[in-house]
Parts: sequence; C-alpha cells; structure tokens
Amino acid sequence: FKMYLQPKYSITKNEIIGAEALVRWQHPERGMIYPNEFIPIIEENGFIKKLDYYMWEEVCRFIKKCLLDNVACCPISVNVSRIHLQNDDCIYVLSELIKRYDIPKSLLELEITETVDDPQVSMMALHLKEIGYTLLMDDFGSGYSSLNILLETPFDMIKLDKKFVENMMVSSKGRIILEQVVLMANQLNLGILAEGVETKEQIEQLKRMGCDQVQGFYYARPMPNEAFFTLLEKQNRQA
Repeated sequence: FKMYLQPKYSITKNEIIGAEALVRWQHPERGMIYPNEFIPIIEENGFIKKLDYYMWEEVCRFIKKCLLDNVACCPISVNVSRIHLQNDDCIYVLSELIKRYDIPKSLLELEITETVDDPQVSMMALHLKEIGYTLLMDDFGSGYSSLNILLETPFDMIKLDKKFVENMMVSSKGRIILEQVVLMANQLNLGILAEGVETKEQIEQLKRMGCDQVQGFYYARPMPNEAFFTLLEKQNRQA
C-alpha cells in the first residue's frame, strides 16, 4: 500500500492550501489497484482499521519531514472510517501519532463521510473537535442526511461531492441549489471545497458562486508524496 497526496487549491490565490491522503495498492501482478476496487472488501473483513492507521502514520511522517526540512507544510486530511468512530481507539491512536512525531494537530485534518448518520458517531466527532482536530464532511450531497449531520456534528468544512457538483452545474435549477449551498456554508462560517473539479468552466462557475477551494484533475492528480513535497518546495521558493 502506498500513500498518494492530492493537492487542494485556492482558485483566487492559485496556490496549494492543503492535500488529501489517498491510498493506492501496488499489486505485484496486477499493478496499481485503486481504492474503489479493494476498500469495500477490507471494510468487510476488518482490515480497514489497520490500513487507516498506516495511512495516518504516513501522513504524520510526511508532515514531520516538511517541518524538519523547513518546508512550509499545508494541512493534510485523512479519512476516518465509520468503524473508527464507534469507540475511543481512534482518539488514542491519533494522540499517540501526534505525540510521537511532535506535529501540530492543525496540520492533520480528519475527513468523515457524509453518509455517516449515527448518534455515537456524532458524539465521537464532537469529542475529536473538542480536543483540537479540524473536521471535514466528505462527499456532501451524495446522500440524504447532509443537513441533519451539519446540525448535529461540529464540522469545520464541507467537501462537495464530485457527482453533486457535476449534476448541479448542468441546469439553471441545479446552479441555484449549488449557489445556495455555498451561501449556507458561508453563513454558517463553514469552509467549503468542491471535489472532482476538472474543467475551466467549473472553476469559473465555482469562483462566481464564492467557492474558492477546489480539489481535482484540473489542478493536479493524486501523486506520490515525493512529488507533492517537490511541489511544496517550489511554492515555498516562489512565496
């Protein structure tokens, strides 16, 4: 398993403002295997916990490397599966990693999927927020409970699902809905980021709507951490 990082960009600043850690499986015979092929399987057999712990540590190791090399690091988000939010284990693991690598919590952000709708999950998310983590709602718009979860869980940012953004942009009614979601996020003092952005037209529409943060192939594909480190170094030199 390898960690890839996909940059998050500010449209107005035209610079990297964050990244998401994504897992890839380099199979000895089949080559590169993407998460949609193996995540459902390892969620069923329970291996997802070990894989997530591995990814969290890889991110902490990368952040520490940036700090040691005096390269200004942006926040990097990791995915937190439903299974982690059913008990206190994830809080212990995260705390140990933060302590071991001696990194600020502000540089490790936690993404929780939009489809998670459970009182226990909301309580655990609240606890994570109280002890200083930044929480991102992943895949906003992909399910039916988005607004309820926003009410019950203390998110700092919502990430608009790729399909949601695409579907909303093809009609005038859809664009109105998207504009109102962006407006709602701003009024709730929530950050908002659009995922899966691939075209200049999408960038221009999102900018007009007031959504400045984006993630997608238009700016950069997921890349090995060495390549992302090089991008950060280049941005630091240009600053």
